[in-house]
Amino acid sequence: MIRTTLAALLLAAVAASASAHALDDTVQRDREYTDRLLTMDDTAEAHAALARWCEGVGLEEKAERHWNEAVFRDPDHAAARAALGQVRRGAEWVKAVESPGISAAGADGAGAAAPTFAERQRTLARRIRSIYIEQLGALDAATWRKGADAMRLLRDPAAAGPVHEILSSGNERTRVLMCEVLGQLPGREAARRLVRVLLKDPSRAVYDAAVGALQMRSDTHAIQPLLNALDGSEETLQRSAHALGALRAEPAVAKLIARLATREPRVKTFKVPRASLGGGAGAYFFSGTIRTYIADVDPVVAEGAVGWDPVIGAVPTGAMIEVDNPVVTVRRTVFVTVRQPEVRKALGTITGRDFEFDEAAWRQWYRQSRAGAGTNE
Repeated sequence: MIRTTLAALLLAAVAASASAHALDDTVQRDREYTDRLLTMDDTAEAHAALARWCEGVGLEEKAERHWNEAVFRDPDHAAARAALGQVRRGAEWVKAVESPGISAAGADGAGAAAPTFAERQRTLARRIRSIYIEQLGALDAATWRKGADAMRLLRDPAAAGPVHEILSSGNERTRVLMCEVLGQLPGREAARRLVRVLLKDPSRAVYDAAVGALQMRSDTHAIQPLLNALDGSEETLQRSAHALGALRAEPAVAKLIARLATREPRVKTFKVPRASLGGGAGAYFFSGTIRTYIADVDPVVAEGAVGWDPVIGAVPTGAMIEVDNPVVTVRRTVFVTVRQPEVRKALGTITGRDFEFDEAAWRQWYRQSRAGAGTNE
């Protein structure tokens, strides 16, 4: 009887020990998942790697979540689509078990396909507008910070358009936040929106925030739009040149050299006296009636002839304005050569050189540097 009781206690202890060990494993696994999540890059491939790890340790629900996150960032991520059981049919991804004629929701209504980019964009727009109205529009500082923190959690590339379109109507602080959020969103669209902000926003603080956000990005999506902007107006040229310098964009060197001095329109104003235009020494304006008359018709008698010497006059009735030698203002548009200090500064930042505004010296150095690198200009 005693032996039986001891055996039961031993079995219970072993079971309790196993249960505690399993609990410890679960806690350790959750901690490691959290550590991986906090240190990962927010890219499609990073989410795919974390999804694989989750599958290996039995976190199936979290694995599916990260496969979907990978798809959100790269709609054509093959590994993520395969893990989610999806195949391409035409332009869409559907469940592999479906036939072409069955919708992505499946015959049994289960396993709906991931939402499309447009669907995600509409959902995010509603969420961002709600944050903007209820929190970023509040006077309370704590409420504003709460809304800002919610915006900073966005990572879906589909949020780029709504973030820009909704937050750009806010005050300067909100627009600075907009730049920060766009800077952390992956994809070409977010970079393109940042370029639009730095080229158009009148606030220097917002401009600096947009440049800083582009500097934090690991892609080069902004370079080509900024290069295109060098062909714009003088202000656009200066803004884009400064940004290219801040980004140390080596592909911009050749075009920046060509923009060291530009031909810019200037309106010149001249004061021209009316007399110099052939219009006489003065002018007048009369409004009214004029009555003429003849008076004192005196005869003039000469040898063999009689003539008359009348006195003729006019009586004006009305108003008259007389201007002596009026001055005419003439405006002419002329083109002048303007040196661009922002372009020179950008070239210096990118190349570490300074040939001032000597375009020939810059071109000679550029050709030599290209030749030394084994490339053709």
